Amino acid sequence: MGDRIVDISVTRTYPNRRRMALTLILVWLAWFAANLASNGLFYIAARTAPGLRLPGEIVYFAGVSITGIFIPYHLCRAWGLDISLFPEKRPAGFWVGSVVFLILAVPLGIAAMSDQGMTLADVAAQPLAWILAPIPVFIPTMIAYTLLWYGLMLRGWERVLGGSKWATAGAILLGALMYGFYHLASVDELTSLAAMADEIFITTLIGIGFGAYVVLSRSLLVAFLVNWVLNWFVFTPVETFHPPLWQWPLGLCVLIGIGLLYRYGWLAPSRAGQRLHAR
Repeated sequence: MGDRIVDISVTRTYPNRRRMALTLILVWLAWFAANLASNGLFYIAARTAPGLRLPGEIVYFAGVSITGIFIPYHLCRAWGLDISLFPEKRPAGFWVGSVVFLILAVPLGIAAMSDQGMTLADVAAQPLAWILAPIPVFIPTMIAYTLLWYGLMLRGWERVLGGSKWATAGAILLGALMYGFYHLASVDELTSLAAMADEIFITTLIGIGFGAYVVLSRSLLVAFLVNWVLNWFVFTPVETFHPPLWQWPLGLCVLIGIGLLYRYGWLAPSRAGQRLHAR
């Protein structure tokens, strides 16, 4: 099954398809709400209350960590969904396909950067710290994108739809649509119906591409890295993705803090209760 993400401390459950579908929808709604709340704070901060920017960042990283990382991870392990970093066999086709996937992300990213009025020459003229700033800022988001969309949603809908090849194709499309429509939470960026439609269309196509790659390659790690590269180009022109140096680890600190709560506040008491019940 490849290099799998494993945690034997998560209790295995076997919900029916209806319950799984409801859970997937609720997770999507939680993710949407978390993004809407943080983007709402960003919107207000940019117009009337600059002091709300940092609380918005904390709300964003907390929401991403909870709804995009730890809940999807827990459900993937509990439901026994197939999430692997690398396939067990890695023939030449895997490496060629992965390199091609990465190469395709670069011109797409450069095009998105150009649409925002920035060129690679403009980037090269910036200080090194400015160029590097989005890289650590993106870590929690890229982990969340990988686990939520190409772990939980892709494999979860695949099981709900029956596990056939047609179910896999349907899961790719459904997960991509959910990925596209979640961008309606970007209240600080969507200014018209046309802008909303364009954003949904483009991000849905991106979701289909990534979903298809994960199904064919069975590699979440490569999808994570390619998404990271693509989003660096897309968001480098946005000044808010270049915070001061002290703020670079903010997302990681929030992620680690919630991870400790998950590990010692949720899993450890659960295991202790199971041992007590067994006695």
